[in-house]
Amino acid sequence: MSNLFKNWDMMRITRLVAGIASAVYAVTSKEYMFLLLAVFFLFQAVLNISCCGSGGCSSNGEQKPQQLYKNVIEPYKAGKK
Repeated sequence: MSNLFKNWDMMRITRLVAGIASAVYAVTSKEYMFLLLAVFFLFQAVLNISCCGSGGCSSNGEQKPQQLYKNVIEPYKAGKK
């Protein structure tokens, strides 16, 4: 329960605002199918999960960065033509 009020980053706030906006639109326009979208966004915001799950889209950071085009691009030498 204490985790619900911690770690509010930009994406979590965006999901909360999108959920509230969808709920208000659904009620005012009487198109109640948008309530499903609102519940979906509010569920994600409150529980801090995304479509990939909790932290499913993050990288583990264990891989070393690889140099791209290491053997293709030659360094520039001023005297060479």
